[in-house]
Amino acid sequence: MQTTFAIEVDRVSKTYLSKRDQVEALNPVSFRVQSGEFVSLVGSSGCGKSTVLSLIAGLIPATSGEIRLWGERVTRPPRGIGYMLQQDCLLDWRTVKKNILLGLEFQGLKNRKTIAHARFLLRELGLAHTSEQYPSQLSGGMRQRVALVRTLALQPDILLLDEPFSALDYQNKLHLEELLINVLKKRRMTALLVTHDLEEALACSDRILIMGGQPGDIRRSLEVPEELRKAKPLHARGLPSFRPLFNEIWKEIEKP
Repeated sequence: MQTTFAIEVDRVSKTYLSKRDQVEALNPVSFRVQSGEFVSLVGSSGCGKSTVLSLIAGLIPATSGEIRLWGERVTRPPRGIGYMLQQDCLLDWRTVKKNILLGLEFQGLKNRKTIAHARFLLRELGLAHTSEQYPSQLSGGMRQRVALVRTLALQPDILLLDEPFSALDYQNKLHLEELLINVLKKRRMTALLVTHDLEEALACSDRILIMGGQPGDIRRSLEVPEELRKAKPLHARGLPSFRPLFNEIWKEIEKP
């Protein structure tokens, strides 16, 4: 029986055009992500990691190649995708309770059932006490948790994450990594993370795709050992296999 992958990127390239010139951002790249898998994209700045996410989300068109989600070709922003950025993008004039409903409003999905689910998520992520507060009253870590609730309220099958915790202090980053992993496993969601933090990629992922070059391409796909996958992100960092694998990925990224 043929397997339907959650994400298929098939010989996809991207060239940005302007009036004066053209910039090749991405060489033809191909990879697949299985249902329920957590994959990280790592690599040097400018190698096309965020471009890959934007292409999968249907925010920009590919120059060549094809992207499929659950076997269906992406031609416009599809439903079933959650996209979380480094900036929380909360609206300062709306309370937390109203901020978490933004995605539902934009997609015309706001109703009694989805509102109840969003409020349930707020409680589940320990934010019920913030519902009547405004973003300016929250810490950076709490704001990102609200942004995560807003994303999960859409009940996505696939979660795209573009450096979502990079602006946070180390303690909050570790806390949100663990929270995210728990949410993904509980809901059996598929996730694709772009990060410059190799420790984060190694502590959270099932598999790591190492990108490089300008225009970018995928140099290597690396399976994370089972002992790291089973451990919580904080504990994974202390296991004997963690540091040698970190150094191996670092050397690959540093190659010209």
